Amino acid sequence: MPSPLTRISVACRGLVLSGIGLALLVGAGLTAMVIAGCQGGRFAPSLQKEVGVYPPKPQVARVVALGNLRGTPPPSKAEIELAMFLFGAEPLPPLALANPTGLAANAECVLICDTALDTVFRWDLRSGQLAEACKHPSFEHPFALDIAPGGECLVCDRRGVMRCDADGNVQCSYRPGSEDDFKPTGVLAVGNTVWVSNDALHRIEVFDTASGLHLRSIGRRGDEPGQFNLPRSLARTPDGNVCIVDMLNNRVQVFDPDGNWRSNIGQAGDSVGSFGRPKDVAVGPDGTIFVTDAFSQRVHAFAPDGQPLMAFGEPGSGIGELFLPNGIAVTTVAPQADRELPSVCRPAYYVLVAEQLSRPGVRVYAWLGHCESDIDVPLPREIVAALRRGVPHEAVGPHWDSESCAACHEEDDDENLLPIASDEVSDLCLDCHEGHEEAPFMHPVDSEAAGAGLRTPTGWPLVDGQLGCLTCHDIHQQCNLDAQSAVVSAKMLRRYDPSQASSFCTACHVDNAWSGSPHRQLTGDGQVNPQTCLLCHEEEPAVPSDGVRRLDAKLRSTCGFCLDCHIKHGDCFPAKHVGRLVPPKIRRRMLARALRGQPGLTTQEIRVPATEAERRSTRFPLVDGRIACYTCHNPHQVGLFPAGSELATWATSPSEAAYQLRADRPGLCLECHEK
Repeated sequence: MPSPLTRISVACRGLVLSGIGLALLVGAGLTAMVIAGCQGGRFAPSLQKEVGVYPPKPQVARVVALGNLRGTPPPSKAEIELAMFLFGAEPLPPLALANPTGLAANAECVLICDTALDTVFRWDLRSGQLAEACKHPSFEHPFALDIAPGGECLVCDRRGVMRCDADGNVQCSYRPGSEDDFKPTGVLAVGNTVWVSNDALHRIEVFDTASGLHLRSIGRRGDEPGQFNLPRSLARTPDGNVCIVDMLNNRVQVFDPDGNWRSNIGQAGDSVGSFGRPKDVAVGPDGTIFVTDAFSQRVHAFAPDGQPLMAFGEPGSGIGELFLPNGIAVTTVAPQADRELPSVCRPAYYVLVAEQLSRPGVRVYAWLGHCESDIDVPLPREIVAALRRGVPHEAVGPHWDSESCAACHEEDDDENLLPIASDEVSDLCLDCHEGHEEAPFMHPVDSEAAGAGLRTPTGWPLVDGQLGCLTCHDIHQQCNLDAQSAVVSAKMLRRYDPSQASSFCTACHVDNAWSGSPHRQLTGDGQVNPQTCLLCHEEEPAVPSDGVRRLDAKLRSTCGFCLDCHIKHGDCFPAKHVGRLVPPKIRRRMLARALRGQPGLTTQEIRVPATEAERRSTRFPLVDGRIACYTCHNPHQVGLFPAGSELATWATSPSEAAYQLRADRPGLCLECHEK
């Protein structure tokens, strides 16, 4: 069988875009797109992007990105010259990964599934040498694996699940029934058994390790505890339990070794500790649970009891950034990587993440058990200059920099900070946070804090009985090194819990007197509540009886009011969707699809370009030809417009409708993108 390197060389020489060559070229292209997308604009590089430290200062660092696993270096100039003299040809470059997916690690090595190369690689942690782990048999797109306690390798590929010895010889295979009833997606050795995720029947199959005999099944399709909707990867916990990724239910379920359900970890959402597409799970020796999420492009970390701790990594191609992360593993051995860890840090262990598309490889993160002092990494010059001018940076300060108090406070002759008069605070805030004074969003300053259905929690300061900026925002969080990071509470909201965002609203608004959501425009008797509409619209809009948009919505902002309540979720597209200009070709296609649903139109009328017809698609509205939050999300309540009308576009799938998407995926994506 030709080696992976030979297969790549043949494909590239013949300009054949095989699955291998395409994966490599796509990875390179996406990297170029990310680099191009980061140029220009306000100072785009944040602290995390520049130095790969999570969370950012002044909080205590918990994770440091070290770049990629570093294997054998390319041939030196002297080696190339010697090879040319002796053999008349340059030496072959070292093996490289094309599309790494599943990972497994122990104290000696990391095993890596590469679906593009049909190979399982072995990366020696001590020497950094990369080699094919199994010469036989030839795998068919291996994508998940586990290292059994005895050192044997369990591999999932298109043919099923196999247990191989160190030489790649198949010792046993595992299959419960017909091919139609079995689609393995994850595998784990649990005691004397092998657990396999079966996507075909949405359950876990349990086999005897030695004989391959099918013993029993765990779970069935559903969203209740112990049920699954596309189960995926599995991982062991130090106490012997098993974590299972339940992908379409956006959670990780924990079972004991006997198959009894114990708990759920995570939930659907776009904040720390919640998922949009969880892919793999790994557990550290201290019980910390790590989950890769391809939706937010991050790794979410949970305490052993399931409480969210933090998230690290982010969309992009920087040293700590991820683009469609997949497999994840943990090792206590320091791997050779692009960057060395500062000497003051003593990591507890290392987290390895498979990066499929942007510079395919294995990202290395140090999980810090102890750090003697703050990691001394210089800030980008643009940020330092901005702080000196008193201009706040969205990721660093002054609110997240305990040494920047003088940006707001004046000092006396002894450099003591002087208090700010309460009636001057909001004006000072608005010197930097422009726009909020003119646009009365959810909580405008200077509005009355007392009234029917209102209560102000103790300790939330008012200004002469009216709302001020500090009523909801606690800007002193930076004084507490244990405070939530900006990722969790970007707006520094008081008592904010990302898992129960609505509880922040109901801290002041009594449940039975306020609907609690600007997306509920109908009263209990089905009437339109104009006060709810005015939260987003400058004027009370007329509700068209036929559900056709004929007027300017007169919105107070494009996406600003969305982000007043919602945390901006991760974006799988490195150039970002929101704010991006939609090309005329795509706009014409969107319009044609919208017109197909209108009776009485001829084919020619449907084909008229949008620019000539002076019309625009209203099923998926744009803002001056650009994508907004409400292009994909429908902010209105079901029942406000007639079913089937262009304003009543909602997803039918419960999981998609929970995000108020205008259509089910992938149909939503195909509205703009061709297959």
